[in-house]
Amino acid sequence: MQSPVTAPASPLVSVVIAAFNAEDSLDRAVQSALAQKLPVEVIIVDDASGDQTVAIAERLMDQDPRVRLVLSEANGGPSVARNLGIGAARGEWIAILDADDAFAPGRLVHLTALGDRHDADLVADNLFFYDWHAGTVVGTALSRTAQPIRHIRPAEFVRNAITGRSPFDFGQLKPIFRRRFLTTRCLRYPPQLRHGEDFAFIIDCLLADGRFILSAEPHYLFTQRQGSISDQGSGQSRTLLNLDAMRAHSLAMLDLPRVRDDRVLSRLLARRASAIRQQHSWNRVYPHLRARKPMALLEAMMTDWSNWPMLGRHLIRRWHHRAQMARIAQPDRTSLSNSTLS
Repeated sequence: MQSPVTAPASPLVSVVIAAFNAEDSLDRAVQSALAQKLPVEVIIVDDASGDQTVAIAERLMDQDPRVRLVLSEANGGPSVARNLGIGAARGEWIAILDADDAFAPGRLVHLTALGDRHDADLVADNLFFYDWHAGTVVGTALSRTAQPIRHIRPAEFVRNAITGRSPFDFGQLKPIFRRRFLTTRCLRYPPQLRHGEDFAFIIDCLLADGRFILSAEPHYLFTQRQGSISDQGSGQSRTLLNLDAMRAHSLAMLDLPRVRDDRVLSRLLARRASAIRQQHSWNRVYPHLRARKPMALLEAMMTDWSNWPMLGRHLIRRWHHRAQMARIAQPDRTSLSNSTLS
């Protein structure tokens, strides 16, 4: 007979899950965290959901004492919800898990061991791109042949987070953070950001002299439902892009003394702000492309010449997407299905 699960008195890792209308994916995310082979607590922060998210969280609490629920009085976005979870955390490490994503088995053991070995304050890994509709992994964010372990400094981080320009945006990485470091440096997610908050939080950690280690091994399943991998629509509730706030954040950083004194970092942040402006322009063009309205597309393209290279990059990504889907169709394709996570 299996012994009952008890809540650890001192969890090694606190997993914070900000959840908004996540009734279709929350159970999967929580179970992937509870399955990690070390002492964990899972803190679900409900961001004023309008569906069954709270009921599911309460059921999970009844089933496992390692699960806790924090209720937000009003919808404040992922930054506010995560800050509530960080404030409630008791673990030595804090891991952020999006409610529609999942941990692969062994992830937290791997990352905490790396953190201790390299005396790191934040540790991230490669991402699996997981197609929700196909139920399979369709690729990874970083090359599997990349340098196995990298020490990421501010300039390298920003260089790899130029919106629409970098092969993979490092702002989408999901590090674990040493809680003592966040507490002593008084670091929290910028509450005004509803998108791009991961980039902002990580760069704040780096500018506070945080030691950041990146592993090329993938252990985080980044779920894609709409547009990039699957052509099907979905009810996925990733926050709508707030590009103006993202751009304002990058520009405001240029006034920080640490940034002003670093010409390379200043130039990269300015490039990021410019790329975000171009992305904003492209977002006004893309609906015409998707609707196959050539005259409206041409008129919108002519309003900003930066839309032309954006169109080129879009067509290249579309070609890569079709190649990915062709590989998935191969019978010998190695996949990671939902059952693998259970």
